[in-house]
Amino acid sequence: MAKFKFHLEAVEKVRTQKEQKMLEELSLCQRVYQEKIRVKRELLDKKQVSFASKNELVSRDSSINEIRLLEDYIDGLKHQLIRADQAIVRSRRFLDQAMRNYILARRERMMIDRLKEKALEEFKLEQSRLEQKNLDDLITMRARLNHGPLAQEEEWT
Repeated sequence: MAKFKFHLEAVEKVRTQKEQKMLEELSLCQRVYQEKIRVKRELLDKKQVSFASKNELVSRDSSINEIRLLEDYIDGLKHQLIRADQAIVRSRRFLDQAMRNYILARRERMMIDRLKEKALEEFKLEQSRLEQKNLDDLITMRARLNHGPLAQEEEWT
């Protein structure tokens, strides 16, 4: 019996590798995105702690220089939060693009998989037809041997 060989095997291999590469890029973009979100959370926590410290300084009647220094730090944190938000938006765009690339690569690979499945079904069908033909030929040859010229001579005698 013949072995199945897919004629687009090289294309299948390339598409599988491309899908794997796109998945790795997607994973990297997700890690970067999560890291940007983590940085923003840390900045928000620092800002909240700084506000609490400022309120404590105000309630203790601390010097204006200490309060001013803490307000400058809080302003710096606000600017960092704005930059963090911008970084999150940028990394989200990269993440969305990576997702679209991965989905496209997956669709291309799945298309090749469907072609392979169809080719395998056709191969199996052709093999069963060939096997049936061989069985029919074998039956025909046996019938000829059983009813051939020797069988006719025996009938005449």
